[in-house]
Amino acid sequence: MSQGGGRSYVVNLLRELRRDDRGFRFTLLVAREQLEGLDTTGVEVELLRLPERPRALRLPLRVLYEELGLPLRASRFDLLYCVADVSPPMAPVPVVVLMRNLNIYDRRFYDGARTRSLFWLARIGAPRARFAVFPSQAAADAIRRWVPLREERVAVVPYGVSEASFAEAPPVAAGAPYLFLPAAPERHKNLATLIESLRYVADPSLELRIAGSSLLDPAHCRELVELAAQLDLSERVRFLGPVPYAQLLGYYQGAAAFVFPSILESFGHPLLEAMLAYAPVVASDIPAFREIAGDTALYFPALDARALAAQVDALRADAAGTAARVARARERAAGFSWERSVDGLCAVFERALRAPAG
Repeated sequence: MSQGGGRSYVVNLLRELRRDDRGFRFTLLVAREQLEGLDTTGVEVELLRLPERPRALRLPLRVLYEELGLPLRASRFDLLYCVADVSPPMAPVPVVVLMRNLNIYDRRFYDGARTRSLFWLARIGAPRARFAVFPSQAAADAIRRWVPLREERVAVVPYGVSEASFAEAPPVAAGAPYLFLPAAPERHKNLATLIESLRYVADPSLELRIAGSSLLDPAHCRELVELAAQLDLSERVRFLGPVPYAQLLGYYQGAAAFVFPSILESFGHPLLEAMLAYAPVVASDIPAFREIAGDTALYFPALDARALAAQVDALRADAAGTAARVARARERAAGFSWERSVDGLCAVFERALRAPAG
């Protein structure tokens, strides 16, 4: 469990389990440094001591621990749920693994020792798990091209979105109209296409605001800043850095459109947030986004900046059509709750406990 989508998933999972544990008793196995910011009220916590030294061997030592030490640690439980694609190939209890990080399998954007190691560990561990859980059918279809999984061991359990988290938000200061995207500037997010699209939109005052930490890929963040300068768009592109979650609603609500240009996504949680917040949506035409948003978004070919700009212009030119689409999106988003998500997950746990090994 690291930063980003994986951590957000755990935060929301713990929140729902505090509300209703569905008759299970959960214990969180976690490293001390990963506890920061997690509310573990009502959940037992056991600390893992992951190898830190020597630094050059940290990755292989941690892999060795997760493959051998973790199963021994989990032997006194009834089931082990692994939330980050990798699971031990041998364990004394049934294993369920969440598979969600497409960058492990499709390494067009990040192809290093870490992603290659995780790829092979996923290929070894997941086929031996009782169930592999995916956040969307699109993710299941994509990852199963690389990882051999039996159909009867595959489960799709969509994530949720919390309406309570969007109850109140400070308003965003008035100014020029803007497009909004909350996403760390990583390569698969396709922010270069989004920045370039500002050259082609009809309104020359339209800005772009991107909220997200640059720490995951600082080199790429610098490339994006340089691209904006080269295109003479520096005054119209604002990198906001990390924005507290409670403030995101204000940015969604004030945006001319939420634009999600990603090339690789297994789900795309900001898409649901935007739909819930009544933000008009323009998204790249990838299977996961079609699965979530249906006909409530306008789509464009992922690498086509002109097509993106045309969809933004179309959205802003058709106030009535956009309002109808936003209303449908809000209704659709309400069907993705964390209560329903955890209900589905616990149903998988029950099936895993009953399923035969092998």
